[in-house]
This record gives sequence, C-alpha cells and structure tokens, in this order.
Amino acid sequence: MIQIWATVEISDLEQFIGVFATAGARARRKHGSRRSHVFTVPGTPSQVRVLFEWESREAFEGFLNDPEVRTTMQSSGTVGRPDFLILDALADLPG
Repeated sequence: MIQIWATVEISDLEQFIGVFATAGARARRKHGSRRSHVFTVPGTPSQVRVLFEWESREAFEGFLNDPEVRTTMQSSGTVGRPDFLILDALADLPG
C-alpha cells in the first residue's frame, strides 16, 4: 500500500467535490484506490489537498494513464494537472 499527497488547483469547490465523490470515486476504485481524504487550504479557495491510500504504485500509475480519468478531472473543474507526491510510510504511531 502507498500513500499519495496531491495538490489540486480547482475552479469551484462544490463542483470538484460533486465529481470527486461520484465519477471520481468510481474511477479511483477501478484502479485500486483504497481511501481518500480531502482538505481545504485556509486562505486558498482555489486549492485542495488530497491524501490517497492506493494498493500499489503500479495501480496508481494505471489510474493516471486512463484517458477517462483525465476527462473526469476536467469535468470536476480541476485546473491543469494535479501535483502528486508519493509517500513511503516510515512509522504509524499513536497520538
């Protein structure tokens, strides 16, 4: 399992969440996404951050290469290509 931190420029938060939670969720599940957490950035309404859990790097790369995913991102109001940072877990510690 891998985690991915995404920085996403958006045109409209409500539009983004609407597509991310429906068509985007179907596309992510199809390609091995396990979970996602969406965050806003205070003072930056045109940007969201998303923390994904994905089954593998290869599955995530399959998601990125799927032409339907690009169409779904465009319909969500995503501006340009998101910036993805692949994270390697170091430790899982309590509070």
